[in-house]
Amino acid sequence: MSNSLRLYPDGEAKRLHLAIAGDVQAFRDLVVQYHPLAYSLAYKILDDPQDAEEVVQDAFVKIHRALESFRGEASFKTWIARIVLRLSLNRRRDRSRSAWHRLGLHLQSDPDRDHPAPGTQTPEAQCIAHETRQLMRQFVDELPEPLRQVVVLNSFEELSYGEIAQILEIPVGTVSSRLYSARKKLLGRLRRQDLI
Repeated sequence: MSNSLRLYPDGEAKRLHLAIAGDVQAFRDLVVQYHPLAYSLAYKILDDPQDAEEVVQDAFVKIHRALESFRGEASFKTWIARIVLRLSLNRRRDRSRSAWHRLGLHLQSDPDRDHPAPGTQTPEAQCIAHETRQLMRQFVDELPEPLRQVVVLNSFEELSYGEIAQILEIPVGTVSSRLYSARKKLLGRLRRQDLI
């Protein structure tokens, strides 16, 4: 086991070591552990469950193939997030060329999506909350890509500035300034819509 892998929690370090050595079950355990993070990140970027799942599957295939090159200098979580982010952005770029997605026709009506458990809000409150979330998604989606990335990673995925800096391969100060710019733009949009 490399010295850098010793910095991981015992269970994770062991799984990583075994997976790098070719242990299939250890890699499966890592997939189970990190699938929720990978899927959540892909879904926030793509807003489509099927696309998100395909990206996650592609990401874990790439991760498995490149596992021998992983030495633990960055966290495994950061490495996974970087790969998922790159694949998601590529999928989004390719998808945006399609009129089907450009017109929003890929979105399917799912009454349970974005709604809290039944009985927790009145129908009117649910409708308002749903509309507000949809507007916020739209506003975030309209941000320039560098700003959008940091908002998704920080506000939706709750990653630290340091983790975001590693994933995007930019200085922490750049993460901070992009988040400030993004929040300023979003605040302006919310004010113009009388949402705050």
